Amino acid sequence: MTIPNTGSIRISNMTDTPLLEWRETLPPHADKLQKGWLECKQRYPWLIQQCYALCMKAKSRGIQRWSADALFHVLRWETAATTGDHDLKINNNYSSLAARDLMFNYPELEGFFEIRVRKARGNAGQVH
Repeated sequence: MTIPNTGSIRISNMTDTPLLEWRETLPPHADKLQKGWLECKQRYPWLIQQCYALCMKAKSRGIQRWSADALFHVLRWETAATTGDHDLKINNNYSSLAARDLMFNYPELEGFFEIRVRKARGNAGQVH
C-alpha cells in the first residue's frame, strides 16, 4: 500500500514531519503485542509519520488530548477516503503502544494521550 501525496492526510514526500530515531529494537522481554506493533510499523513505514501529522492537525484545531484509538480510526478512514484503499490493517490493541511511541519521539505530543500502566492479563501473562 502506498499513500499518495494528495488528500487530507498528505505529507509532502514525508519530509514535512521530523524524523527521529525510532526505538525499533525490542527488549529481550518483549511481549507478543510489542512484537506485533514492531511488525506493523515495518509493514507500513509511513504509519508513525501519518499518525504524527493527524495529531498535529488535531492540536492545531485546539484539541489538547486525544485517543490513540480514535487516531487509528481516523487514519483508516482518511486512507480509504483519499486512496480508495481499504487494506490498512492496524490492530486496535496497538493504540497504547502508538501513543507511547508518538509521545516519546515527538516532545510536542507529550501529554497528548493518556497513558496507563501496561499490566499482565490472566494466566497467559499477556500484557496490553
